[in-house]
Amino acid sequence: MILLHTLLLVFALAPSMQEMLGEYRLQLKADALYEHRAYIGAESAFRQIAALPAQKGSASASFNLACALYMQGKYPESATLFSHSAKPGGTRQEIRVKAIFNEGNALAMRAVGSNQKAEKQLLFRQSLNRFKAVLLTDPDENDAKINYEIVRRYLDELERPRQGASGPEKENAPPPPSGISQETAERLLENARLEESALMQHIPRTGRSAAQGGKNNQDW
Repeated sequence: MILLHTLLLVFALAPSMQEMLGEYRLQLKADALYEHRAYIGAESAFRQIAALPAQKGSASASFNLACALYMQGKYPESATLFSHSAKPGGTRQEIRVKAIFNEGNALAMRAVGSNQKAEKQLLFRQSLNRFKAVLLTDPDENDAKINYEIVRRYLDELERPRQGASGPEKENAPPPPSGISQETAERLLENARLEESALMQHIPRTGRSAAQGGKNNQDW
């Protein structure tokens, strides 16, 4: 009878073991695609992981999918997923803080790509609030300090009255299509670094910041 019970236990566990092994292999595939900057494939794999019953509502699954979306320039959806990962309850503090930081980056990049002045201002203010939240948790977080200052200056430049404009024309004048200043946008891009995920060892960076190493340097 003992042997029979043991065999029944093994058979009962076998499907669960297979599911765990399949999820593990899918996670390895997703991580490898991300590390090789194959972000479209990584997005697909991370979506499959996020859809698994065991991962439904998982902060880490949402976080990794958000990273893959961000690296493709899909900032609205990535900001939403980072916001989900940043919610308290059932989430490690480390992931929450990183998600808040990354949400700030995604909101800032949405603002850079917007042609509507009111929308730009709203998104930049929301971005500042996210970086401020990170600094309230860790006042020595240098990347949050840098990004906060960049976004603050970008917002100041946006709200500064344009020379030669007056009255209603000044108030309603649209911002330049690509943002206020290409130089400022490049600074933001260089410094808007994603925090590393709990499941991935390194987050590849885009543009010149990839060659600059792990920390961003203030360059104004």
